[in-house]
Amino acid sequence: MNLRMTETKRPFHVLGIHHSGPITSAAIVRDGVLVAGSPEERFTRIKHDRSFPHKAIQFCLERCDIALGDVDLIAIGWNPGENVAIKYRGGFSDWMRYPGEWLASVPNHVLPIAGLDVTGVTSQFHGAGGRDLSIRFMDHHVSHARLVHEISGHGDCALLIVDGWSEQKVTSAWRMRGDTLELLRSRMFPHSIGGYYAAMTDYLGYKPFSDEWKVMGMAAYGNPAAFPQLGTLIPLLGDGDYELDLKYFDFYNFDRGRFFSADMEKLLGEAPRKAAARLTQRHFDLAAATQALLEKVLTHQLTWLHNETASEKLCFSGGVAMNCLYNGKIVGATPFKRVSVSFAPDDSGNSIGAAFAACAEAGVRVHAVGHSAAIGIEFGDEAVGQALERFKLRSRKLDDEAAETATLLAEEKVVAWFQGRSEFGQRALGHRSILASPRKAEMKDRINAVVKYRETYRPFAPSVPFERVGDVFATEDRDPVRYMEKTFRFLDEARTRAAAVVHEDGTGRLQTVSKDEEPLFHRLLLEFERASGVPVLLNTSFNLNGEPVVNTPEDAIRTFMTSGIDALVLGKHLLEKGKL
Repeated sequence: MNLRMTETKRPFHVLGIHHSGPITSAAIVRDGVLVAGSPEERFTRIKHDRSFPHKAIQFCLERCDIALGDVDLIAIGWNPGENVAIKYRGGFSDWMRYPGEWLASVPNHVLPIAGLDVTGVTSQFHGAGGRDLSIRFMDHHVSHARLVHEISGHGDCALLIVDGWSEQKVTSAWRMRGDTLELLRSRMFPHSIGGYYAAMTDYLGYKPFSDEWKVMGMAAYGNPAAFPQLGTLIPLLGDGDYELDLKYFDFYNFDRGRFFSADMEKLLGEAPRKAAARLTQRHFDLAAATQALLEKVLTHQLTWLHNETASEKLCFSGGVAMNCLYNGKIVGATPFKRVSVSFAPDDSGNSIGAAFAACAEAGVRVHAVGHSAAIGIEFGDEAVGQALERFKLRSRKLDDEAAETATLLAEEKVVAWFQGRSEFGQRALGHRSILASPRKAEMKDRINAVVKYRETYRPFAPSVPFERVGDVFATEDRDPVRYMEKTFRFLDEARTRAAAVVHEDGTGRLQTVSKDEEPLFHRLLLEFERASGVPVLLNTSFNLNGEPVVNTPEDAIRTFMTSGIDALVLGKHLLEKGKL
């Protein structure tokens, strides 16, 4: 479907929107180039905000200096047509909840009769004065696939998308040839690997589809062999396939609150943990077994996918691709030699992926957009100065922010670092970060106690210059790890030098930093190495527990003033506690 009017030379704008779950977002693509994007939570300051991304949309439009009427196409990372076409609900057209449902009434009746395979639906609205608006509903897994593929630069490759649920697909395997995305196989809801991991998160007393990070962190402290019966949950089938034994789960029953059934309790031999209950070794062992089964199932699928595609390059996306523990094992555990995961493999990234997918359908080539996740809002020196004036705070202007910040870090100060455009995604990568020296193990506890207020078993990430990774980590994966998307094992000699970022199992969730892509942050790392002898910094997101990552200078100042952070570097302005 080519929606572009080739006779005009004006820019072609696609506005991507994700609003079908938490962390709603918007992104804008102009002539195939990603210009801007942001989660709504950065503006509303509501963590995991599910509201429609009005503020993020406004930011995107302002970044392009256009109005909504200048947008050629709005792309949504979810296609309701796939559900409408396979499930007819009697009475739908007779008992409307609100008048807008009349828009879906005719497709609800006609599409099941036609037996159409609905891969995309477009709604077109014709307004007064000749102003039209087209809304294209893109396949959810295609949106995941398009984002990771365009960011990877892999060209022809294999793709695996694994998440909790979409319109129908929960796992899908693809082959990219040229610009053609070919679906090889899919598993439909409720046989969801993401649903399995969410159920175990629920069983361990945490919030499903939110606190899976905690289960990953706990896994390093447990013994997976303590729960051999867990393998019963996901039988492996031939040709890399799998299925869930659904009698143990309840996440697919939307009228009940728990994600697991009574049979799960019988299988595991103990009642589920309550949210406020003390953690025991049994809980850590269960977390380890949960992670081990996930890895076994994914390796089973990826081995088949490699055999099917004969490609050494893999793009991995969907919410399950947030599992950095497994991402770092793919090279080594499977035949794939190059593995790409984007900066937002979760659903929030589908505002970008939907826009890319819509461009492909419209015949607009998506250009090489670079690899930076820093596509959000930015503030110049004047705006920073105005914020400091409003708060009546004194700051010192830095001549060399990298060298002078490195000195503070070498003095074991905790420094908040606010530079350039905010990052898209759930990880701060050197634009909205809290930084610290990793040399002393107690730095982890200090940051947890006075800044992050989170569980002690959750690790902090190491940032390393790309060219120094081989001096710090033992890995066969030689690709950049730009987004903290993979966990690797530290070299033995590096563990004592970077103790604050070494997890219980000797691993770290790596971020590599390139001189060409992130020159300022790269220079900070080199300056810190000169001052300390260690080419590693502890890097965690600039926020307090329960809050989104800071977005504006005002956000940064409030977080700095209400936490135990020692210093704040806002562009070239330095604020230090005791000198305000």
